Amino acid sequence: MDIFTEQIVKRKLTGKDWLISLGLVLAASILIYVSIFILLPLTGLPMIPLIVILGSIYGVYWLISSRNLEYEYSVTNGDLTVDKIINKRRRKRMVSFDVRDAEEIGKYDATKLAQRQFDKTLMAAEDETAENTWYIMARTPKYGRMVLVFTPNEKVLDGIKAGLPRQMRIDVFGRN
Repeated sequence: MDIFTEQIVKRKLTGKDWLISLGLVLAASILIYVSIFILLPLTGLPMIPLIVILGSIYGVYWLISSRNLEYEYSVTNGDLTVDKIINKRRRKRMVSFDVRDAEEIGKYDATKLAQRQFDKTLMAAEDETAENTWYIMARTPKYGRMVLVFTPNEKVLDGIKAGLPRQMRIDVFGRN
């Protein structure tokens, strides 16, 4: 029987996102000020400051909206694929691997994993402090030994559970 399930999770904005947005708005404001009060008198051409103003406004909009991230988890017959969707306009594959190659899986605890070494840590969770956040550790050709932090629902967990080796499935999920 084929197993296919998918889930889309929207990442919650953090204080860091708000600070980045504020910094971008301040930088654009300074650039606009300089173009109006310094560049315009120097050149005498009103088109140059107009282009700078429009470019700054569009650039700030594009960069701030790019902070809106969603993650799509897909499990197909034991293959886990995680895509990052940037402001519903662009999709980027983060990682794809067979869950049979997983070395470890469990509930995410940042303090427990902080002592360990990984080649890459991929954050694809709604909120890394959420209670239903999980991690899965695996070796991939692209990243080497990596850990994926994600927020799966029960259907995605069932799809992952079906692809895990028997002993790992029993260790993590019990005998059900």
